[in-house]
Amino acid sequence: VEIIYTKENIPFAKHTAEVESSIHKNYKDFFGWELDEKLYVGLISSHNQIANGFSTQWANNRQINYLGGTQLIDSFASTSWLDTLLYHETAHNYQLNVKGSFISRALHSVFGNGSFIFPLYMVVPNLMENSFLLEGNAVLNESWHGNGGRLYSGINKAQTILQAKANKIIPSYMYNSRPEFPYGDSVYIQGGFYQLYIAQKVGLKNVNSYFRYHSEDFWFPVRTDASMRDAIGVNFTQSLQDFSNRYKELGKNFVEASGEHLFSSQFFSSLSNSEDEIFFLINESGVQASELVILDKETQSFQKEQDSWLCGKVIKKDNIYYTQGSANTSTTRVHQGLFDRDRYIKEDTKSKMVQGYLSDGEMVYFDVPSSYSQAQLYVGDKFYAQVNSSVIIDKEDNLYYFVQKGKTRTLYKNRTALYSYQGFYGIVSDVDTQGKIYFIANSKLGSTLYGFKDGKVERSSSADNIKEARLLNDKEFFISAISDKDYYYLKNKIVSIDEKPFETKLYFEDYKHYAKAKIGDTNSSKINISESYNSLLDLHYSATDAMVLGYSSYVGWIGSLNMSFADPLSQNSAMLFFNKDSLGISVAGVGYSNSQSLIQYSLSGYKVVDNSLAYYGTRKYGLSVNFTLPLYEAGTTKALLSTTYFQDYTSLSRKPWSTTLRFGAGEGYGNSMYLNYLNMLEIYGVRERKDTILGAKYSFKHDLAYQFYFGVEAKYSITDSDTYLKSRGVKITNIDSALSLDTVDKDPSSINIPNLLSNYYIKDAGYAEVSLAKVFDVSAYFFTFPISLQGESFYTKYRRYSVRNYDGKRYNANEITAGVTLSTVWLNSFSFPISIEYIHNDFSFVEEEQYRFVLGSSF
Repeated sequence: VEIIYTKENIPFAKHTAEVESSIHKNYKDFFGWELDEKLYVGLISSHNQIANGFSTQWANNRQINYLGGTQLIDSFASTSWLDTLLYHETAHNYQLNVKGSFISRALHSVFGNGSFIFPLYMVVPNLMENSFLLEGNAVLNESWHGNGGRLYSGINKAQTILQAKANKIIPSYMYNSRPEFPYGDSVYIQGGFYQLYIAQKVGLKNVNSYFRYHSEDFWFPVRTDASMRDAIGVNFTQSLQDFSNRYKELGKNFVEASGEHLFSSQFFSSLSNSEDEIFFLINESGVQASELVILDKETQSFQKEQDSWLCGKVIKKDNIYYTQGSANTSTTRVHQGLFDRDRYIKEDTKSKMVQGYLSDGEMVYFDVPSSYSQAQLYVGDKFYAQVNSSVIIDKEDNLYYFVQKGKTRTLYKNRTALYSYQGFYGIVSDVDTQGKIYFIANSKLGSTLYGFKDGKVERSSSADNIKEARLLNDKEFFISAISDKDYYYLKNKIVSIDEKPFETKLYFEDYKHYAKAKIGDTNSSKINISESYNSLLDLHYSATDAMVLGYSSYVGWIGSLNMSFADPLSQNSAMLFFNKDSLGISVAGVGYSNSQSLIQYSLSGYKVVDNSLAYYGTRKYGLSVNFTLPLYEAGTTKALLSTTYFQDYTSLSRKPWSTTLRFGAGEGYGNSMYLNYLNMLEIYGVRERKDTILGAKYSFKHDLAYQFYFGVEAKYSITDSDTYLKSRGVKITNIDSALSLDTVDKDPSSINIPNLLSNYYIKDAGYAEVSLAKVFDVSAYFFTFPISLQGESFYTKYRRYSVRNYDGKRYNANEITAGVTLSTVWLNSFSFPISIEYIHNDFSFVEEEQYRFVLGSSF
């Protein structure tokens, strides 16, 4: 294991070294596999304050861990965010790195993590595996280290019971990328409880061995049922049915919160309150911007404000509402903090997860950089305590929170311990006028509300599906609860039930390996703080990709061979390449790209090694250069400057140099198929030999009610040349640069006319377009059939063209497009749209009618 970290993360790097040295022995045993590459573990700096982490085999076997976990402090039911990442992501490294077939291992020794003819299938077979098994298994493996985990969360158990009761735990639903409630949560939560159900029957080793068996299918690794049967003795379909039946049985005694449903939401944001109000975000449609709900406690009336809110907990300061979140605050920084309705950060909250404010205005917050492992609570500039839950502030400025020690969870008021119970899950809710403290904790079947006063704890609701709660008064509370299809909000009376928080005890707590992957012998001496990371010197061989794209009797085999190198943080990469195209021209070269600096760039040089079959002259040597400079990024607005120079190997003379300035704003929400808002202007200039081409493109799009989407677009390009010369001028082409696979030679000034029979070069050209789309949510999911349908849209576009030839003659034309886009899932895991459209154009020099099939979205 090699750990890559920043100076501010030295204490966490030492801790990571100790954890990594102890968990790999168990993971080797439980997965039946020893990693065939060094594992690179990146501890990312506070410049990227993201509540996430990821594991991958590309460019090499690595994992990247971000430090923003305090944003999810109540969701993970774990003690340490960093440890959760290490346990979870390392499980992914073993899942994906395993190669059960000799053929895969042999190919890896030559091709690295590359591909041979069939991309990635044979060398890294488990790339084909679905997230339901990958993420569910990682959730299982994050939970047996004594650090808690999502399997200890009552609301997650409630979610699983509700999905089972609704008959949604079936292969066609679980084993597909499915944009339906509870969205991405299901692969982690239902996937995790499914893995737990199996593990308590057959053990961790057998459950984890699934990935080794699955990877034996190097040719077409999609035999899920057979691989599961090899691992646990029962196929996937049957084991999932058994799991669903078990949770349906639990659901017979499950109590759902009842009453008048006031609001609903497809996504959850925490409840917040002041002395007079309760406020939170909802997203009822799941495809539009969120709404801020402000509920008056006394009158119980409410108002809604829809805007560009970041989804997060709402905090009120000086009568202004902000949301906790994480977003770009510049081109080089991602900060956590409080963001206003336009997504701009409140400057004094950068790197602070604000919990609230005292009556004198002093901020109560988690310091993000120092909270990589556990939340460090500050009041003003002073450290207050290390805590393990969000914090509630009452009107007397008292602070309430939980602290975790082992499996003991303790409720605190200020610095005084009040009450302890066994578990990892607990969220402080509110305090009434008599000093009674309410909190959320596990019930036997889910998550419910408890009250504490004078040393006594009692259950305050009969419901098992309570996500959060806030008091309306001393006798009733306002709750958010989960159903099988949404989060819903209602009022309930406070009840008194003689019951304490339920201790969730998972089967492996009695086994010898439980909680043993903790700090053993210190490895602090192995952290060499004098050894700097150098992205260029740390380039490693990554992969060789051999692609055969076809065969022609005229040119022979057509394809490519690319050998790539990259550093573990993917800050730079290098490539040796050889390509033979359909014209019989063979090109070899070297490329390099760098994203570490503010100005990102890529360079490549090539030599034409064989042009004997070309019917025209080609260059012998050439190069391509691209520079990109992000100028601005904050709120929803971005500005980008890029320049590209390219010497076309198919032409002795063509060498366009283009510069593009792109700026504007865009917003997309929830599960929307298209952007909800776009307002973008692109200005470009192209220097092609002695000619200059100037132009601009403007795009505007906006969502409407009922999943209608409206758009307008205009583009115009003109050259300063008045004399026609071959391949010079404004290019009109039937190749849409937005859909083109050519990532090098993209001329921003070209005008796309789909029905053209060939390319033309003219004096100027432009178009204006208006479009309308309607999205439907008709879906059809399958387990064994290779294609599933997530949804679809029907769209139409009208475009008016105007082009002028060098003789001064202008041509105008109308174009009408009608099409359908199908949002599909292939092999249960890979989602992408397919568009089928009809285009009619009344230009005299084009094909009047055309049908086309587009792998992508054409709207």
